[in-house]
Amino acid sequence: MKRLFSRGDLSLKRVDLICELLDTGLSDILARARERPAADRLTLAQEQEIVADPKLFLIAWLVLNRLPIEDIVRSYAFTEREVLRFFYKLDRLKVIELQPGNRVRLLVSRHFSWRAGGPVQRYIHRKLLREFMSSHFAGPQDEFFFHGGEVSKAALGEIKLALRNTQRQCAEIIERDRGPRENRRGAAFLLALRPWKYSGFRQFER
Repeated sequence: MKRLFSRGDLSLKRVDLICELLDTGLSDILARARERPAADRLTLAQEQEIVADPKLFLIAWLVLNRLPIEDIVRSYAFTEREVLRFFYKLDRLKVIELQPGNRVRLLVSRHFSWRAGGPVQRYIHRKLLREFMSSHFAGPQDEFFFHGGEVSKAALGEIKLALRNTQRQCAEIIERDRGPRENRRGAAFLLALRPWKYSGFRQFER
């Protein structure tokens, strides 16, 4: 199965054969999946517990990015037992469901995001974004676009929708990435929008 997913060769014919071997049908599998609705947000209590422990926050971040336990142990200074301890916490918090073979099933949707103004988002603004935005974004693999203008309420809604679609597309690219683990490097992207005028221009307003 791992080889099939890595090659992207899981055709409908193969799915039918697997269902036949398991003595089940695709409709049954889809019905069971629908019985467990995934969350788009965590509760305030869940986020508070996650962000209170930097190690737990890191493991949660990696799990939400679908990094398997063997890659976490390979890339970070954790033993398998330590990672499992954090997995148990995330299972208790209903962020994941820990399955046989130390496999993880996410209990959040593909469109998951942290709570607006919540504990994790405040931590990201205070720590991660300050470091991220300190760059000049001048490297050969960097991109930086900043644009603004006066827009109507309708146009603002269209821009929000475009940003949401772009975020989902970028997240899906990361999820589909099958490049060799040793050739990967950390990367991040930022999409942001809010009604705003530069304070330095206010002195020139009528």
